[in-house]
Parts: sequence; C-alpha cells; structure tokens
Amino acid sequence: MTHRQKQWLVRILIGGLIGIAVLIPVGGLFNDLVSGGFLFFMGSLTHFRLVSYDLERLAGPAALAVQLGLYFLMGAVVGVSTLPFADDGATLVRRSLAHFAVTAGALALMVCLCGWNWGEPVVLLVYLVLLAGVYLLIWVARWVGWYAEVAVIREKLGLPPGPSPLKWKETLPYIPFALGLCLVLPALLRALDAPDVPVLSGILYPMLMAVGCFFSGMFLARRQGFCLLYPVLCGLFLIPTMFWLYNVSALPYAAVAFLAALIGEVPGLALKMARERKEE
Repeated sequence: MTHRQKQWLVRILIGGLIGIAVLIPVGGLFNDLVSGGFLFFMGSLTHFRLVSYDLERLAGPAALAVQLGLYFLMGAVVGVSTLPFADDGATLVRRSLAHFAVTAGALALMVCLCGWNWGEPVVLLVYLVLLAGVYLLIWVARWVGWYAEVAVIREKLGLPPGPSPLKWKETLPYIPFALGLCLVLPALLRALDAPDVPVLSGILYPMLMAVGCFFSGMFLARRQGFCLLYPVLCGLFLIPTMFWLYNVSALPYAAVAFLAALIGEVPGLALKMARERKEE
C-alpha cells in the first residue's frame, strides 16, 4: 500500500467515525421530526429517535446498521476532502467536481432513505444547494491559501506576479457592462414598457440578458482565460432586479445569467488557447 493510499484510508476511517459521532445526535432529532415528533418550538422539546421510521420500515432489524453506515459514508467523503486531490489546476478541478458528485450522492442517499426530505423533492434540492455553498466556500478558502503560497514563491524567485485572486482585477473592466445589463437596462425597458403588456421587459429583456451575458463572458475569457467570478457576479447583480421590477417567480433568470456567462467563457477560452498555440 502506497503512502497516498494509507492517507486516504486514514482519512476515510477518521472521517467516518466522526460522521457517526456527529450525525447520531443530529440525525436523531431529524428522525423524530419526520416521524411526527414534537418540534422544538414554543417551549416544547424535540424527542430523540435513533433510527429513522422510514428506514426501519425499509430495512427492518438491519435499520440501525444501515443508518450508521450512511453516517459513516457521509463522514468518510467529508474526511477525504481534507486531502489535496491533485497538483495541477485542471486535474484538481475535475477531481473536485467528481468528489462533490460523490458527496452529493451520499447526502441524497442518506436524506431519501431516512425520509429527511418529507417526501418533497424541493427539500432535497435545498439540502444539495446548501452543500454546494459550503463546498464552494471550503474550496475557495483552500484555493486562496494555495494562491498566497504561490505568490510568495514567485516573489522569492523574482518572477512576475501571476493573475489576481479569482482574477478579480482582470474581471473589473467588465463589471460596468454587467451592472448596466443586469440593473440599468431592465429598469430602462420597464420605464418604456406599456403598463398593460410589458413586452420590452417581459419578453425582450430575458433574451437580451442571456445574449449579453454569453458574449461578454466569451470576450472576457478570450482575453483573460477562465474567470468564474464574472458569471457569479452576473447572477448576483440580477437578483435585486428580480425583486425590484419583477417578483420571486422570476428569480430563475439569475441562474440563466450565471449559466449564459459561464457557457460563453467556453468558446472564449478555446479561442484564447488556439491563439496561444499559433503564437508558439
């Protein structure tokens, strides 16, 4: 067994045992809530149920072993995340995405088998969105730490500094366009719109927004390479507009802005790589 394999085995065992220790009390409360127990609300106490009622019906006497196995699996995949997945950026991103998929699968399996989603798919989606947010925060924190280490090494070697963290300086010139597209343009179209049939803001703007995010993301990636910060900002800038000029049902447009800018960076990055190959 290699040293790396031993590291993985140790992290799996430690993470799995910690997962059992942490999730037994947390899962006990959830097990009671989904089985109709008392909520910790208005002074009433929540009871503790070791095994989920749904899992007990499904697995019978083996329900406790299955429940603890799910806790161990969830802890194990989290424990493995403390190890670096690769030394180069592209491989690191691919393996991180694969690990997130496994983690999300373990969470979905645990939530569905234990009945913690109350039979509602939207509840499972909330769990997965929260997991993605936590995962992204941890990944970015680790990336910033690695970036700082690389910056120190480059400075000691007398090399020019690399790109800014998350390429925020490279993204900065495109932020005014994103603000205009996501905040100013919809307000202008709404002011010019007919009060009874908002064709400009209701039909034309979503198409303009998607096209604008796509091509601006493409132009940015063509010059600066892949910049994840720009699609994120496009989505964030559009959220207040949805509450201001539209309603909650229009919030998916923020996801459309994010995806349009993100997808637009793919051909832009391909053009940049093709140009660099020609220059070589």
